Amino acid sequence: MSSTRGGRRTGRKPGIARRIKLWVRGTPPRRKYTWARRALQLVLLLLFSFQFLVSGVIIKGSLASSRLFEGHVPGLSAIEMMDFFAWLEQAAATHSPSAVSIIAVAVVFILYMLLLGRFFCGWVCPMDLLFSLFERKFTRMNAPPLTRPHHYGRVEGIIPLLLMLVYLALSVILGQPFFTSISPVASTTKLAAIIQGIIYNIPGAAVGLALSWATLTGIALFVNIIAEYVFGVKRLWCRFICPIGNIYGFIANRYSPLRVKVVHPEKCVKCNVCSMACPMSIDLVYYIANGRDIKDYRCLHCGRCAEVCPYGVLSLGFRLPKPAGQKTGGVREEGYWLEHP
Repeated sequence: MSSTRGGRRTGRKPGIARRIKLWVRGTPPRRKYTWARRALQLVLLLLFSFQFLVSGVIIKGSLASSRLFEGHVPGLSAIEMMDFFAWLEQAAATHSPSAVSIIAVAVVFILYMLLLGRFFCGWVCPMDLLFSLFERKFTRMNAPPLTRPHHYGRVEGIIPLLLMLVYLALSVILGQPFFTSISPVASTTKLAAIIQGIIYNIPGAAVGLALSWATLTGIALFVNIIAEYVFGVKRLWCRFICPIGNIYGFIANRYSPLRVKVVHPEKCVKCNVCSMACPMSIDLVYYIANGRDIKDYRCLHCGRCAEVCPYGVLSLGFRLPKPAGQKTGGVREEGYWLEHP
């Protein structure tokens, strides 16, 4: 990007101060959401990966179940946090969820349900970072999506629900949480054990865990790449296979204040740049045309659509949900499984 002086290009990149100012103001090309997301994802991944160096004082466990500030919370041994679907699998496997786990999942459930929606997928999950690194290399930008929202929206919403039931059934049969045990997202404790074994030179401690974690991560990445490169289906893992974010998408995205807002629908020229940039293939132009905020269960709240829009039509932020049945932009709010009535 070249800086300008007196309306002419100087051929030089803007200085650090100017670039920071552009980043804060969000002037094109806007990447402030992406950089903030990447920073948060990397910080959390490093904290979980090197939790043994601080004896778990700051954080301990995995992204599915963790303990924060152990021994440093007055009146509590630690702040317990547990993913909602991980709790469901644990309850299905043990048939007796503990009171501690109920409190732990309530903290996370309320956080996402009342405030953030599917924030976990776009801002916390390291798989989003991994998938994004390969999307630019392997995604066929001209490939049509496998599922068209105006024809197959309900089917696309039913598939992850059916898979959730399969995971829960397998947890009951096997007597242990099925998806939690095979998911790379929930296996960050294995990554920490691998790094610990390497640093402290523990014989054989890292080999088996490294192979296990690398295999799980590799399978998820391979499935995603094949779906995108061969069929043009973006984020197959996130849209269908992984229940961790989908369950928050179904429950919370419709009501959470954090959302992609349609702030200037009159400026939209239907260039479809936002829909092409969306990692979850949401038909954003439809929402914009009807003046409706993006409350689709697939929305990761990543803000990519707002970043690439050249006219400032979209914005990521907080907005209180409107009462049920209230009209927005002349269109009655409807279910978000089927975007096109």
